Amino acid sequence: MTRLARLLLLAFSAALALAAACGGGDDNKSTPSPTLAPVRTSDTTGLEPVDVVRVTLDDINRADIDAAYPNFSAQARSQVSLDEARRVITGLQAAGIQFSITIANVGQQSVTADTAEIELTLDVTLSGSKVPIDDAAILVREEGQWKIADHFLQTALTLTGLASPAPIGPRVLAENGCAQGDPMEGVYAPRRLQVLDPCLTVEGTVRDDVQKAEDGDITFGLYLSEADQRLINDVNRANYDGSLHIEIVPEDQPLVLPPKPGDKIRVTGPWVTDTAHGHNEIHPAFKIEKID
Repeated sequence: MTRLARLLLLAFSAALALAAACGGGDDNKSTPSPTLAPVRTSDTTGLEPVDVVRVTLDDINRADIDAAYPNFSAQARSQVSLDEARRVITGLQAAGIQFSITIANVGQQSVTADTAEIELTLDVTLSGSKVPIDDAAILVREEGQWKIADHFLQTALTLTGLASPAPIGPRVLAENGCAQGDPMEGVYAPRRLQVLDPCLTVEGTVRDDVQKAEDGDITFGLYLSEADQRLINDVNRANYDGSLHIEIVPEDQPLVLPPKPGDKIRVTGPWVTDTAHGHNEIHPAFKIEKID
């Protein structure tokens, strides 16, 4: 199964699991299946590939999986049944989980007889925060209509903690501890991060908030010295007790071990602003050393 269809449909399943976790209750009790309505479809006959994507996103934003489902390729639909997708939508609605994804800009388009690839900028709105995401959509022509066969929403849905970035392999560091190549490799939805400095080293004391986020990153706060207070902003002061937010992405975790609360450490990585939340971070942390 290719990217977009797998991500959208399986993301619904992941979100249902999240909804169940949030809702609590007795795990031994079965949940009755909802009454399934007749299938509704959006007529995409004659539409260009980008318009099929747009119509499908509109359906999903309305939580109308019946209308969106037929717009996926046959291979995509073979992985998740319509009944399963409907049940997930019911779970999302019950849990109050909301996000929307719209097309902000259409870039280069490559269309052949049976395949289309479109560069897109998406606006992802989650919990009131809007984040632009650059990615691409791939569609195939089946029975005279364009069907979504690849997931241009991977980075978009990582904002909800429902998907993972592609593995990057071991990161290669220079002698100064900075990464060789793209410093944002392995980062979820990297465009949401405004890079202020691609690599710097800071020292400080770890807050008592070391934890693993839903997206797999290990996160914690770092209290900095007076000399490094320029690295935090008002959001860090208001929401993080004046600490600099640090994130270790999953691909780096075999070599970059998380510290313990109270440790004095030295951290090397990109200094960025998380535009979705407004605070400053070191993300990803390429190297962490404990200071004796």
